[in-house]
Amino acid sequence: MFKEKSKAKKITIIILILLLSVFSIGLYKYLTKPEFVEQVSLLEELNSAKTDEEKSATVEKMLVHLEQRLLKNPDDAESWLILTNSYTTLERHDDALRAIENLYRIKGKEPSIMFRYADIMSMVNNGRFKGKPTELIDEALRLDPTNNNGLWLAGLAAIQHGDIKKALKHWQQLHGQFDDDPESQQKIKHYIDLARDQIVEKNTEAVSNIALQINVSLSGSLLNETNGNDDVFIYANAIDGSLMPLAILRKKVSELPIQVTLDDSMALISTNKLSDHKQVQLIARISKSGNTKSTPGDLIGTLNLVPTNIYLPVKLIISDIIQ
Repeated sequence: MFKEKSKAKKITIIILILLLSVFSIGLYKYLTKPEFVEQVSLLEELNSAKTDEEKSATVEKMLVHLEQRLLKNPDDAESWLILTNSYTTLERHDDALRAIENLYRIKGKEPSIMFRYADIMSMVNNGRFKGKPTELIDEALRLDPTNNNGLWLAGLAAIQHGDIKKALKHWQQLHGQFDDDPESQQKIKHYIDLARDQIVEKNTEAVSNIALQINVSLSGSLLNETNGNDDVFIYANAIDGSLMPLAILRKKVSELPIQVTLDDSMALISTNKLSDHKQVQLIARISKSGNTKSTPGDLIGTLNLVPTNIYLPVKLIISDIIQ
């Protein structure tokens, strides 16, 4: 959640700089071709835009123009890569997934693309790697067993599958490949230490009986601010300020009001679950963009310091707009 508007503006500027760099590289080889004159014109429009709103609008025009061009040439791998990078930067994960799927269709089994495909797929799936993302990671890692991104993702996938020893093996190998990068080594070591602590603490984990039942509804005053297809993310956060949810579900506005259950089976990381906390923060957020990350304009409801051992349903009303 953004705490101040200045931070949001900084993020917007960073996004625009990245997009400009990507588009400039992607268009360089085509500058002499008539069909790309409009795209060059849009680049000039972006450079002359004075406000964040004007820049964002121009970026959207550029993306639409690129999408239209791909309708005529769907096997243009470079353009699909540009769209993948752009939509990922904008956190439009569903669009990024569509773009990387086409890139994978064209390029086939290139490990770097397969790792990227798995990563984006997990973003769309609330951070989960189970299923096809794990299959892609395993296959790509067989083709490129020392790939840094692959070893990192393989470790995350192993953690979610409860195989802490396998995650430790991948991250230890990754750690050894950063001898000339102490900062990266330190970050990886932090996760290695967490995995080791978990192995020492217990080799097997008992199934938790903790299950939070939540009745989620939308305040009548906000009915006109949504439509039935908007995504509703319902999740539990640790009260220590950790960014990754302890458990998360995705529903639609059309399903409200609804009663849901959050439990340990929904943990994104097996070493940090509902049952590891005595109290949590519960949030229900309607995303206008479909992104898992909150943005201004989203609708939200929050309950703080909810005991995890409570057995009666709790009421969570979506009643505020994120500014």
